[in-house]
Amino acid sequence: MIGFEEFCNGWVKICIESRSAEEKGIKFEGYFLEKVLIPFIPKVHRVVKQGKIKDVDYKFDFLVVMSNTTEYYGVPPQDVLAAFEVKSHGFYSQPNIERVKLTFETIKKAYSKINLFYVTFRETNYYDRKARSILKKSPKWYYRLSDSGDGVQLPPKNYFPNEWNRLIGNLSALKQL
Repeated sequence: MIGFEEFCNGWVKICIESRSAEEKGIKFEGYFLEKVLIPFIPKVHRVVKQGKIKDVDYKFDFLVVMSNTTEYYGVPPQDVLAAFEVKSHGFYSQPNIERVKLTFETIKKAYSKINLFYVTFRETNYYDRKARSILKKSPKWYYRLSDSGDGVQLPPKNYFPNEWNRLIGNLSALKQL
C-alpha cells in the first residue's frame, strides 16, 4: 500500500508533467486507481472505468463490481460494491456539488449496500465551504486530501493525513465485504 507522502509527491509530479487540466485529471484517475484502489479490491470483484449503475443517470469514474456481472445499459445495482468519483481538483460549481449530493443520496436510499466515495486530492477553501454547506455536514463519503487555499497552488497549501487515514480505513473495509 502506498503511503500518504508518496501519494502526494506522485500527484505533484503528475501536475508538473501534465500540459492541461484534462490531461492532469485523466492521469490522476489512473494514478489513484493503480496506487490506491486496486490493492483494496476483493478477489471476486473488478473495476469498471467510467461506469454507470443501471437506472442511475450518472457516470462514475470507477465502479467496483462483481467479476461476473454484465454491463448492459449499466451495472445491476446488486452487483456494485462501491462507486467512486475521483478528482484532482474537486468541485467546480455549485450545480456540480448539488448533482453529486442528489446522486449519492438517491443511491444510498435505493441501494444502501453500495459504498460511495468522492475523493478530491485538493479543494479550494471556497468550494470546500460551499460543498460542506450544501452537504450540511461532511458525509462519510467526502474526502478532501489537501487544501489549495483560495486558489490553485502547487504544491497544496495544507495536507490532511487524517482524511487519508479515514479513506484508507474505509477502503480496507471493502475487502471484508
